[in-house]
Amino acid sequence: MPCCSTKICSLCLVTHTITNIRNGKAKIECPACSQDINSSTILYNSELPVSVRERYQEILAQNLSEKPNTYIKLCPHCNFITILGEDNPIINRTKFRRPSTQWVCCEQCNKEWCWSCYAPSHPNITCRQFKKDHARLDVWAKIRRSDNNQRNAQRCPKCSIYIEKIDGCDHMLCVKCQAKFCYRCGSRMRLPTYIGHDAKYSIFGCKYKLWPNRPLLRWLVRGSIFAGVLLLTPVALAAVIALVAIGIPIVLIIACFALPVYACIQCKKRA
Repeated sequence: MPCCSTKICSLCLVTHTITNIRNGKAKIECPACSQDINSSTILYNSELPVSVRERYQEILAQNLSEKPNTYIKLCPHCNFITILGEDNPIINRTKFRRPSTQWVCCEQCNKEWCWSCYAPSHPNITCRQFKKDHARLDVWAKIRRSDNNQRNAQRCPKCSIYIEKIDGCDHMLCVKCQAKFCYRCGSRMRLPTYIGHDAKYSIFGCKYKLWPNRPLLRWLVRGSIFAGVLLLTPVALAAVIALVAIGIPIVLIIACFALPVYACIQCKKRA
């Protein structure tokens, strides 16, 4: 081992490391001298399975979120773990001569970010100035326009970039990450139309679709409808099984359930 110059069986060391990782330990001690093994040694150990190294990376990420480390940080773009040595100029702040020495290039996404403030690279300005300008952008984005009462800009819920809507509906598609979200409330749109964000009486619907200023009543109505659907679903399945058992054709049964749904959809489109 490099920490104590003790020769240890590689198979025993791998078994020791895997056992500690499965137990959720971020700091793994050397079996010979009880000193902490360097995290980079474990992450880049080719003898460990890929799944074990990925699990260790998740443990380190969780540990970093609770207690920041001086030499190990997460990339703000992709959460990839970046490890710097003690002799790195970024760690030793006395060697700083210009702001560009603070930039770190992520090995996963190849994007530069600032080691000090976790922000994208901001040349020619300090971290404090960048945060002040970013705070002004947040304030401007939340201001509502007088002509249509909509926000100046909305943040993408996936990649966090601001998008400004000039015209059209509230369905937005991020040009950076292709995520679909609602411009009014900022929530992602993943479910189908009739049960998802556009559904007026769905529990997954947008709050602006139904009584935006009365959240308690909105949740009461939507929750009651959702509970009713959950209760009626087993009854409908039991009825279908009973009808099939007595010899009624399946096509006729499907038509009996599908026609009312189709009629409701057509009425909604015409309305």
